[in-house]
Amino acid sequence: MKSEKIKQVEQATLKTFQEEIPSIYFSDKSENEFREYSANALYTYRDLFKFPPKMFADANLIDFGAGTGENTISLALWGANCTLVEMNEKALAIARQVFERYAHTGKHSFIHSSIFDYESPVKYDIVHCRGVLSHTADKEGAFKKIAGFLQPGGFLIFGDPNKAGGFQNMLQRYAVYRRADSWDEMVRVCERLFKEDIDRSQSFVNRTRRSIIFDRWVIQSQDDPSVEEVIGWLSANDLKLYSSYPPFMLPLLGDSVHHRPKVDAAKTKGMASIAETIWLLQKDGDQENVQAIDGDHMKYAEKLSSLASYVANFNSTSSLDVTRFNELADATAASFKELSIFEPLKIRLSEFIDEAKRFVRVVETSNLDEIRAYIGTCKHLFKGACGVRHVDFIAYKKG
Repeated sequence: MKSEKIKQVEQATLKTFQEEIPSIYFSDKSENEFREYSANALYTYRDLFKFPPKMFADANLIDFGAGTGENTISLALWGANCTLVEMNEKALAIARQVFERYAHTGKHSFIHSSIFDYESPVKYDIVHCRGVLSHTADKEGAFKKIAGFLQPGGFLIFGDPNKAGGFQNMLQRYAVYRRADSWDEMVRVCERLFKEDIDRSQSFVNRTRRSIIFDRWVIQSQDDPSVEEVIGWLSANDLKLYSSYPPFMLPLLGDSVHHRPKVDAAKTKGMASIAETIWLLQKDGDQENVQAIDGDHMKYAEKLSSLASYVANFNSTSSLDVTRFNELADATAASFKELSIFEPLKIRLSEFIDEAKRFVRVVETSNLDEIRAYIGTCKHLFKGACGVRHVDFIAYKKG
């Protein structure tokens, strides 16, 4: 039975996303927009996830939090029989229209339900859930629920924003909630402070600016998991990691799946040198290398986790102790300085931490124009991608 907290968060999420549906990408646009979105989906699954379209052929698939079905439709066109589970009736109505327009083969069904309410004895070849669980009040429980619908030998495709990758997003939310107490006011503040971020997001996926703002800042629950959490969930549910994007074993790539242009490995000359050095020195296997690096980085990992966790799921009911924030920020920067790898990254992190600390102080003491002026002076904070806000994991259940 659902807890009262889960019900409250579901209702708040539903209210927000009925006001502005976040998953309208091409259904209100031209055929050309559909073709472009489909081409990016093909690249994403085949080249980034290492999960080519033929993996979907004749598969029975369930998509939790399917939204408007504009992501699910590609999976259907690649041969999957799709069950779309979505609690937003407005989004589900669009999903039906999308499938009526584009899906001319396969058996597809549409279920109006939340993840926690959905019940079925059916097991699926593929369980799909991307960008959903962070919006629930029990992300681990929701993961366990969806994993339970996977049959042996099947694959789970799961994606959500990352806790550390979403650190800048949480600082943005902190500023927005300090300066706005209504939806319209939040839209105004976001446009004033983070216009370039919205511009960039819109250039990659042509959603309305208001839907981007609602998806990033207005939505109340944005409780993003860390990689460590997701790996723990996989283990607890007897799932084996198959692939991930961005890769996390060697943290050198970080563009979102919507970023353009895509990196072309054939055109890089020095990127492989790190891996090649490891291969050159290989002795007792990868596990020895991983354990040696992990042991050296454990202290920093704890400091970074403490800092990111302090502002995680920041919303209108949250508070921030500036002194405590500064202590965690300083401890993170100091711990990273002790590492001997990636020296340029150390410098960037140190500068970034200083900017983040000053940003918190400016938000606490200054007006909107002064906050905007400060952001303009930053070298790293809220520039470009503003962190990696989404990480995907593909796992399988042993047969």
